[in-house]
Amino acid sequence: MGVRIRRILTTVVAIVVGLFVLADIFVSQLTTNILGLGFINQTIHGFSALFVSWLTIIVAFALFLGFINVISVHLNRINTNKPGIIYSVVLLLSLAFTLIVGFSTGGPNSISSRAMFEYVLQPLEATIFALLALFIATAAFRAFRIRNLETFFFVLFGVIVLLGQIPLSIYLWPEFPVIKDWILNVPTLAGVRGILLGVALGTIATGLRILMGADRPYTD
Repeated sequence: MGVRIRRILTTVVAIVVGLFVLADIFVSQLTTNILGLGFINQTIHGFSALFVSWLTIIVAFALFLGFINVISVHLNRINTNKPGIIYSVVLLLSLAFTLIVGFSTGGPNSISSRAMFEYVLQPLEATIFALLALFIATAAFRAFRIRNLETFFFVLFGVIVLLGQIPLSIYLWPEFPVIKDWILNVPTLAGVRGILLGVALGTIATGLRILMGADRPYTD
């Protein structure tokens, strides 16, 4: 019985908070005081701002709990001598060093903290992106195989766009950049807009199901 009451309570809280925040987005556009709409607007906006401030505090505690969880998981991996222990040691040492430098030099905007980001983090990110570029190139090589009419157009458009991106394409054929721009601005943009509309509709449907209590991911 206690579990059922807790689930009902969390569902009611989630629905009420979600409706207030959602209503604030629409009602905040009403600036007129006709029929007391100004008072309703201020009331809804006040509750919405209060809930958002609570959310900020909850997210801060969630980040702190995630920080503690990362430390405990990797300490447990070190104590049990599981495979990949060296990665856990490097992570914990890097974490401790970053915290010491951050607290002792004045936060993330200090010279030492910026030096760590510029000379350690950014080169690591560049290396990862370089590996991703290599993987993308190999995947494109595998994808550029003509098997039917659809793959033929896929390869054709891909080659035109790739050639249109390089400066030497204008010497091969002056129309390459023009065709490339048309492909990116007409069929590609139409497909992207269709995907974004589908994502938006799916997000709206998911949000409505959560607001109506049909889906309750917060009770899992």
